[in-house]
Amino acid sequence: MPTSPVAAPAPPGPGTAEHARRLPLALRRPRWVLWISVLFLVLTGVLAGGASAAMKNGGFDDPASDSSQATQLLAAKFPASQANLVLLVQSHAGVDAPQATATGKRLLATLTSTPGVHVVDSYFATGDPGLRSRDGHSALTTVNVSGDEDAVARTTTKLHDELARASGPVAVRFGGIAQVTNDLTDQTNNDLATSEGIALPLTLILLFFVFRGVVAALLPLFIGVLSISGSLAVLYGLGQATSVSVFAVNLTTALGLGLAVDYSLLIVSRYREERAGGLEARPALAATLRTAGRTVVFSGAIVAAVLSTLVVFKQYFLSSFAYAGVAVVAITVLCALLPLPAALLLVGDRIDSRAVRRKRAAGTAAEAKAPQDRLWGRIAGGVMRRPLVAGLLVAGLLVVVAAPLTGAQFGVPDERALPKGTESRVVADLARTQFSGDDENALSLVGQDWPDGSPTDLAAYAQRLSALPHVTSVTSAAGRFQQGRPVGGPVPGLTAGAATVLQVADDVVPYSPAGEQLVTSVRAVPVPGGHRVYVGGLAAQYVDVTASIGARLPLAIGLATLLTLVLLSLATGSVLLPLKAVLFNALGLGAVLGAMIWIFQDGHLAGLLDVTPAPIAVTMPVLLLCIAYALSMDYEMFVLSRIKERYTKSGDPIGAVREGLGGSGPIITAAAAILAVSFFSTAISGVSLAKLFGIGTGLAVILDAVLVRGVLVPAFLKIFGAAAWWAPAPMKRLTGRISGAVGEH
Repeated sequence: MPTSPVAAPAPPGPGTAEHARRLPLALRRPRWVLWISVLFLVLTGVLAGGASAAMKNGGFDDPASDSSQATQLLAAKFPASQANLVLLVQSHAGVDAPQATATGKRLLATLTSTPGVHVVDSYFATGDPGLRSRDGHSALTTVNVSGDEDAVARTTTKLHDELARASGPVAVRFGGIAQVTNDLTDQTNNDLATSEGIALPLTLILLFFVFRGVVAALLPLFIGVLSISGSLAVLYGLGQATSVSVFAVNLTTALGLGLAVDYSLLIVSRYREERAGGLEARPALAATLRTAGRTVVFSGAIVAAVLSTLVVFKQYFLSSFAYAGVAVVAITVLCALLPLPAALLLVGDRIDSRAVRRKRAAGTAAEAKAPQDRLWGRIAGGVMRRPLVAGLLVAGLLVVVAAPLTGAQFGVPDERALPKGTESRVVADLARTQFSGDDENALSLVGQDWPDGSPTDLAAYAQRLSALPHVTSVTSAAGRFQQGRPVGGPVPGLTAGAATVLQVADDVVPYSPAGEQLVTSVRAVPVPGGHRVYVGGLAAQYVDVTASIGARLPLAIGLATLLTLVLLSLATGSVLLPLKAVLFNALGLGAVLGAMIWIFQDGHLAGLLDVTPAPIAVTMPVLLLCIAYALSMDYEMFVLSRIKERYTKSGDPIGAVREGLGGSGPIITAAAAILAVSFFSTAISGVSLAKLFGIGTGLAVILDAVLVRGVLVPAFLKIFGAAAWWAPAPMKRLTGRISGAVGEH
């Protein structure tokens, strides 16, 4: 038989001086708290406006990788050797016609006079047939734009504004990785505005019905604005000291509003429940903060801990989300515990003014039901009648959905992430199909300690490289080679003191398994004389990024698991429940990732979603799984804390599940619905990366709220009964001192 816990000493009674002193600050000085909140909003709003300008594009590379080292050496010693921008000149009359030739010459004049721009090769300068299309109507000029990601983006935009022409007798289009990056950024920003235009009205409507009134629905928006403004101000400050990705703004907005809704719904629901039990506003809010408020603290700690693990990655694109996530969570928790209860106290009964009154009697009757008799309580009861069958069915379904994971392919985003008509994608497709030479896709091998006096070694090395499969030519200071044979003499401009560069042209798609195999083959060729050679280029970047993230991923997963186990153990006082949470969440997230591979890599539903099947960008699953895992732990705390409260009071582990899920189920369902609307709205995006993240995260939220919390959790708790709450006595004492009544909401 379960034993009832020892009752805690009764708190000081209402009206006593000691009770007043022990009230939270928000209930003792509510007006002060709100005025300080408004001042906080004004001050952070000033800084938040400059947040995007303080952040950077890019951040996908590992700075210590072989390809990054090659890029830095190329920029320092051979700025005109590695192209990152491609200009395509098209003419119906042919690129050798006078008007096309004149346009090509004007392009070269503008490019050579622009600081930080180096022409790598051009049909209009050399007449190289590899830079003339097979049909004779197009010609390429390849360019290196120097600087970091932001400088490259600015210069590329400036050149595009000056030179690009989409129509006319002679058209000029921009491509290459520099233009792809700009197109991705522009498309993402445009799509974000469109998706927010769809999601925001739907979110407001849902908030009105979920919070049952206009006044109550405005509270989470107020908390969300405070959180977003404060977090952007933090990112602005961090942007002055370190590299922060501009895409962290998107996470700040989505997560700030999502957590504001979650925590506000939790606080407001418990407050209404306490008021319905007969308490006045101040005592009801005090009870709410002792219970739901403590749940918010533990939930926020778990979410922040999980997101902070992204800092282990060397790519600042990912580590930026750790900074943004921790800032958002910390500020949202503070806002839920300070300005929100202060506003509730001052608003008083007006929180239900302009409330939903349709079917009021039926709604009141439904609310009067015991938690176990509400919808989610009845669902839990049904699951627990056949817990093993229900649990195995759901677990089996999730395993089946996760099956495509076995064929997963990961890479780096390229032009295939853009809609088919996008300028840089059109140029890339033409360069691949119409041209035999494309300097942008070449590998660049840089030797640092290769003195001018070793041409024999250099020639032997270049000759061996040219014999590799898919290598079309190797150009070096010792000559030009094809298929293991010399075809040209020494090429000037490819040495700088003790440094030299070799251009390895190939016929593979850089961001592909074939590109990976080519880089592996090139790096396996012995370098004569013990010289050090760095391999750079798009294909090398692809190999190094995936390897770097793969090497750090086990550490991130291990830290997230460890932190989750520790914090959930402190919150629940149980050994098994944290293990269960990690296992079930991994099962759900595996299903989500499997579904994304089935759609975005294997091409199912590709026509409906208008995406091009391609390997999954390696950064996106990491980000998606981290965010979805953090949100699932948020809901885990909501469920387990309510069940723990009922179990603590009754000692009945089975009845506590029905009561706990019946009480917390509506909160989780409502919060999940609002979040899912926001994430699913990105399905209209033209960028497949944004679609994958939005659809994947929305699906994860729904699966977690319905299948994991609704079926797997009650099935597990029914099978294990009171044993699910077991912990060694020392651990029980520790968690009792730390968490007290945590989770009683």
